[in-house]
Amino acid sequence: MLESLALVLTGLLPFGVGTLLAGVAGFPGRPEVWGAGVPAVAALITAAFGSRQTFNPTAGRFPQWRHFSRAGGERLAYGSLGLAALLGALLQFKWHTGDLTIPLGGLGTLGGYFYFAPPLAWHRRGWGEAVGALCFGLLPVVAGFYLESGHLVTEVLLYGVPLTLAAFNLFLIYGFPNPEAEPQLPPQSLAQRLGPVPGALLYTVVNILTIVGLGFCLFFPPSPLPLRWGLWLLLLLAIVNQELVKRKAYRQESRLKLLCRLTLIFHLGLGLVFTLMLWQRL
Repeated sequence: MLESLALVLTGLLPFGVGTLLAGVAGFPGRPEVWGAGVPAVAALITAAFGSRQTFNPTAGRFPQWRHFSRAGGERLAYGSLGLAALLGALLQFKWHTGDLTIPLGGLGTLGGYFYFAPPLAWHRRGWGEAVGALCFGLLPVVAGFYLESGHLVTEVLLYGVPLTLAAFNLFLIYGFPNPEAEPQLPPQSLAQRLGPVPGALLYTVVNILTIVGLGFCLFFPPSPLPLRWGLWLLLLLAIVNQELVKRKAYRQESRLKLLCRLTLIFHLGLGLVFTLMLWQRL
């Protein structure tokens, strides 16, 4: 359950980053928009959990909600989608957050519920990592900023791109199969399709790009950067994760689990540090 809550939080923090960035950009805060937007994003993430429980409960290393049956997962997914749709309608038509409000929610639905649900089922097509990266990175940052401002600025990329890269590796490593078990056929996740060594190489490339993105934040900030030490700690954690990959942690189940947890902590920490940095700039 703790891991499930951590995964939900990793999706909510980028939304908070976008919301705070709108305040930093000079747009007045709207508590009612934030109050509706947070549960709407949480509902879309919960719909993805329900979809997994319904259509592919053993997919990847995502935490299983064993207390939910397949029918219970389906009810959870539909209820969550209904709540997200209601909140999206209120945001667009009552609080006039902009014409892109419902389309942004639609993208969240395509990447959340349909991550596991047919006909798209991104996870078993090898596209889940890219879709999940957008839904836990740039998309919620854009949504948080847009709902508060009705506009978009290029600064969302400064925060959204590193979060997207970190989320890609999160979904990638969660798709690695148990190296001590029989291979799953047919392969579903990208890591299963590529194999352990190419999957580890892809993790390395994305991790290096993430480090470059953090370096860009450190050395080319849009304004004096508070809490710089937080980014240095994250850079250190990224290096630790890379060392685990270098030492082939993906070949041993216990070490692979450790790498999964550290990758989750990295994404969670990145969202938290960005949130605190923007809070200090208000």
